[in-house]
Amino acid sequence: MTKKSQSRKKLLATLRESLATATPVRIQRAVEPEEVLQGMVLELSEEWVLLADIRDGAYLDGYRVLRLTDLVQAEPETTFLPFLHQHNAWPPARPSTGFALLDPRTIITDAVSATGVVCVYREAKRPGKLLIGVPVEWRKNSLWLLPITPQCRWEQRMDEVRLKDVTQVSFGGDYETAVLEVAGLKPPRTHPVPDPA
Repeated sequence: MTKKSQSRKKLLATLRESLATATPVRIQRAVEPEEVLQGMVLELSEEWVLLADIRDGAYLDGYRVLRLTDLVQAEPETTFLPFLHQHNAWPPARPSTGFALLDPRTIITDAVSATGVVCVYREAKRPGKLLIGVPVEWRKNSLWLLPITPQCRWEQRMDEVRLKDVTQVSFGGDYETAVLEVAGLKPPRTHPVPDPA
């Protein structure tokens, strides 16, 4: 994949083609320029794209929602299309009939409703890091997320996530499913304790 940015018109045309023909795409983004993501477009809005995520080995791995302003390159990726057709339910299904790509609040709420837990990325502010957990409290421009640690334990403190900083949301994949199964259901909270950091 080239490093040169595509025109927005060409990028959107590639995403629309993926949606119309159930063809996987390779995507590069400005916020993580060395990372290449693969998936099939399931929905496209003015600001977001919903992908059926495809991991290494050409296996479906949940869903990924990307902020369109971060995308710099999208190309069709048909190398493993015969394998995907033979070994996966193809084309992949949407997460649920009620899933909407309106704004970060709606995306996160719908993702948690569909799968129980969500990964939230703020790559422009915190490259290479993600938070996995569930929203506990919403504010006008932010949410308080109760995260799960890398050791699959629910944190005692919450993290504040500004909605304008959300670059990506993933859910329903093998990682999220395994973390939630090991951590168990979200513990009841009577007094939210925000993280002072």
